Amino acid sequence: MLRKLLSSIVIAAVFVIPAAAQSLKAKVDMKAPAPRLPNGKPDFSGIWNRPGTQDLTRTFTNANGTSNKGEPNPLPFTTWGQAQWDNYDPVKYGDYAGSCMPFGWIRSFTPHPMQILQNNEYVGFLFEQSTMFQAVNTEGVTHRKDWPPTWFGDSRGHWDGDTLVIEAVNFNGLAKLGTIGHPMSDKGKITMTFKRPDMGHIEFKWVLDDPKTYTRPISNERVFVLTPDVELMEYSCMEGNLQSLLDGVITPWTGPKDSDVNRLYGAAHDWPAYDLTKKQTLAGVIRKVNYRTAPPSIDLEVDKKVWNVVMAPPARMEFRNLSDDMLKVGATASVVAYPSKQIKDELRAETITIGRATTELR
Repeated sequence: MLRKLLSSIVIAAVFVIPAAAQSLKAKVDMKAPAPRLPNGKPDFSGIWNRPGTQDLTRTFTNANGTSNKGEPNPLPFTTWGQAQWDNYDPVKYGDYAGSCMPFGWIRSFTPHPMQILQNNEYVGFLFEQSTMFQAVNTEGVTHRKDWPPTWFGDSRGHWDGDTLVIEAVNFNGLAKLGTIGHPMSDKGKITMTFKRPDMGHIEFKWVLDDPKTYTRPISNERVFVLTPDVELMEYSCMEGNLQSLLDGVITPWTGPKDSDVNRLYGAAHDWPAYDLTKKQTLAGVIRKVNYRTAPPSIDLEVDKKVWNVVMAPPARMEFRNLSDDMLKVGATASVVAYPSKQIKDELRAETITIGRATTELR
């Protein structure tokens, strides 16, 4: 994707930023006290490196100091939420990100640099990805009335001491929480908190309260690291992706194709159809592979008995590096799985191990 230098003139006209927070020439002491606005509140201005959290169930710390504390896997899906999670297939139903649609709040915090610009009344988020932005009032005003639902929703900020709190509502429900495709609905509310304990770090937490999708609120806690030597560039998404969309290399997203039911598994192969009190670990030889059927499955021979093992959606397996080339007939595999309540000799796998690589399937 072609990227060009972003004009700093327009940005400077909108936000007046203290020189120490923005200068490319100043030497930055990352452990120095956090800068403050004229009103005394912390100033989050700067260009920030964030952890590449494409899957919100991952907990990790990167060498550059960015980190994520993720949710345990599996997430607490409702029946509807599980269907959205299993149905997600950008190759089959269209790739909204590859089609250059907005990412929404949480997914936008993952790729490419991000700059924050701030004054007493507003905080602005400039995402290099697709040149997206959000400008949020921080004076504690109420949410707007009669605005249409959007990808980022309606965002309002307020202060809790030195913590900036942003609440976003009125979503269109089309954005995912990460590249892997964890869903959210139009009923969700995202609460984000930002703390700047020193010059070089932001402590960021988001909480999604979405009872249509999850049985409890879910969250991540992340650390951002200041990168004072980085500048944003223009990111012309369609300029880079248009030919791929026309050629079908990227499946065009032409609108939501969601379903309230689980297209891939149906009632017979959805998780409630399995006895989750009877976890089994079985090792054997793969005798048959149905990678792209509904449902995806393998036949696993264990001690001369063949089990039909239901697998994860292809898009999820591919994202987690379990390609169809790895599931070869004759390969040895081990699964952690649960027996079907109704279908004889059928299991649904939670993990599969081939060689030294274990893949989570939920």
